[in-house]
Parts: sequence; C-alpha cells; structure tokens
Amino acid sequence: MNTFKNKTKKLTRLFSGLSLVLVSMIAFASCSDDDDAVPGTERSPVVLVHGAWQASFAWEQVKDNLVADGYDVTVVNLKGHGEDDTPVSGLSFTGYANQVKEAIASFDKPVILVGHSLGGAVVTQVASEMPAKITKLVYVAGFIPQNGKSVLDYAGMDPGSLLGPVLEFNQDHTLAGLVDPEVNFPKVFIQDGTEEQKQYVLSHYKAEPVAPLATPLKYTPENYNSAGRKYYVFTTMDNAISYPFQQQMATEAGITNTFTIQTGHSPFISKPNELTSILQDIAKD
Repeated sequence: MNTFKNKTKKLTRLFSGLSLVLVSMIAFASCSDDDDAVPGTERSPVVLVHGAWQASFAWEQVKDNLVADGYDVTVVNLKGHGEDDTPVSGLSFTGYANQVKEAIASFDKPVILVGHSLGGAVVTQVASEMPAKITKLVYVAGFIPQNGKSVLDYAGMDPGSLLGPVLEFNQDHTLAGLVDPEVNFPKVFIQDGTEEQKQYVLSHYKAEPVAPLATPLKYTPENYNSAGRKYYVFTTMDNAISYPFQQQMATEAGITNTFTIQTGHSPFISKPNELTSILQDIAKD
C-alpha cells in the first residue's frame, strides 16, 4: 500500500512539473508573439541620405522594404533636389548636414545612418558632430572626404570615374549638369539597370548645386572615429565612383566591415532587394 502511495506521489510531482514547464513554454511563446506584433521596438531607426543628381525617390523601394520588415525609416530629401525648388543661393553643405541632424534628432535613440555618393560626405560630417546619436554609419558607394577636403576634391582624385569628362557647368558655375544627359546620365549612374529603371532615373534628372560639392568638410578624426561601427557597401560596376576608389576611401577611413554588390552607382534602384538584405544584415550585426 505504501509503495502504491509513493508511486502516486511521484506521478503527481512529475505531472505538476510538466505542467509548470508547459505553462512556461506557453507564456514564452505568448511573449514572442507579442514582440512580433510590434516589429522594430528594439531596432535602431534608419536614416537614408541620397547623393548628387538624385533625390529621396532613389530610396523609395529600399525604404518600403525596411518598413515592411518593421524598421522606422526616414529618407532625407536634400534641399534643391527632387521637387524642392530652394534657390541655389539658399543651398549649402552645412544646410544639408543640418537637415540630416534634424532627422536624427527626431528619434529618441541612436540611428543607423546611411549615405550614398554625396550623401556619404554629408553623413561623415554629421556623424562627427553628433557621434553619440549614431549606432552604425553606412556608406553605399559614398564619398568619405577627409577633414579639409570636399566632394569635388575627391571626385577629381578618381581616375576610373566616367563622370568628370561629361560634366558641364552653367554660366556662373552655380549648377553642374551632364553633357547630353539622356545618354550620359544613365550611362554613369545606372548602366546596369533595365530600360525602365534607366528612364525612371532620367525622369528625375536635375542639375546639381555646385557650392555644397565644393565645400570642404570640417571635423576631427577623434569625433568621427567615435561615431558607431562603420560599414561600406561597394558597388563593383560603378561608373560614377570607381570600385578601386571606393576601396581606397574605405581603407583611409579605417572601415573593415564591407559588403559588395554587383551593380552600378544606383543599387537602390537596380537591385533594391539585394541592397535591403545587406542593410538588414548590417542592422543585425
């Protein structure tokens, strides 16, 4: 009889233990479901900055992809680009940097800051001015001018670029455009794209303000180096900023976290899903 009672007690304890485990598993699963129901709660916001001769339209598909994955995303449209008609006299590199700083300040936690081409120089300046607000700094074929150098300085150092020979300036040198843009703009910026993608980029073509391109950056290497982890996404078929020159800039900046994408200068249009995947990998790194 005692033996039967002992066995009964053991079975009772066993089932009680299993019940606790089961309840715990259900509770854990419930919490996981809740977390999934509120995507992005622990993720850093993403701020995207476009390059020269483009505008916020360039990032539309990547933004949509990231938002669908639960990220808070802001795309900065630099003044004088896209549909913004700010007069050339009202445009400056400092103004561009201030726009990005305002976008970052709108979030209550550090952001992942991404810059393309000219946007690379802008995010370099911004990161050095507010390093504590940058958790990760990402260049997508972006310029990284050293202190005292401008985007135009660096563009002139790239022998592999096809952009220089087709540049033309207006009479007072306040705007820079491309000779025969219908041919040269797609050739330089998205030669790897479909005809539809080329026409999409061409439809947004607009001359570029010169003053911000010619403005030297002013920052201390110490501040820049303290601004989060840094990444570079190389565009290996790039006709605007050559792949070797991108590598040179990344090396000079001490960036060792790198990715490559087999595209021209506009991967956010020619291969937006692939670029999104890279940015998601960086966000999770």
